[in-house]
Amino acid sequence: MSVPFRVHASVRSEFERRWARARVPVLFGFLAPPAVSPVVALVAPRSGAVVAGWALLVVGGAVPVAFLLRRGYVHRTGWWLGLVACTTAAHGIGVVLLTGHLLLALPTVLVAAVGGVLLARAKAVLLDVTGGAIAGTTLGVSSASRQVRNATGHPVPAHADFDGAVLRWHVVTGRSAPDVSGGELPLRDITDVRVADTRAEPGGEVVVVRDAAGHDVELVVGRPRDFAALLDRRLRLLRDPGWS
Repeated sequence: MSVPFRVHASVRSEFERRWARARVPVLFGFLAPPAVSPVVALVAPRSGAVVAGWALLVVGGAVPVAFLLRRGYVHRTGWWLGLVACTTAAHGIGVVLLTGHLLLALPTVLVAAVGGVLLARAKAVLLDVTGGAIAGTTLGVSSASRQVRNATGHPVPAHADFDGAVLRWHVVTGRSAPDVSGGELPLRDITDVRVADTRAEPGGEVVVVRDAAGHDVELVVGRPRDFAALLDRRLRLLRDPGWS
């Protein structure tokens, strides 16, 4: 069976089995909610906000379709449930604008709830990090979050993630601020990964990555040893020719 991401020969059979279990729930979770809303809108009587309603349905349907076609779900695995929630909200509002009836958004919400449960289960199967096999793929791997303090002293979450090409790290600057501080580094430029203690805020263990120029970047993440082990294993496997 073909899989929609690159996989190392050492774990191919395992991820063929995982994808066989996850494929239908993934497709249902992303595509079922935007398929229900237009049907409801076409069957029910229209209200006055036709243009705005259909615009929301079109945008809310195009986003998950593009996410699937561009294989964003492979690289941005942390976006799955958030994307479904946002597009479902757009579809629900669109249906209400088109029909003028709040209850007519209920089918979309119910289907999205079922899809969300299926997506969560598919994600648990596909992205299981037990044993580190996921390092032999190009699937996105996200760290657990860890609390740090922003410039005003408020606790905010920090985390990192990587796919088959890029390591990214993020620190949310505040609850009311959309800005995120952080950066990214191509995996090909990483020469070393280790765990070390830091004197900087918040202290304790951090993941330290070194780039080809000899510069170190400290990543504040939850469970740093687990994240470092997965990142290091992926880097080592990416240097191996056994990929397809």
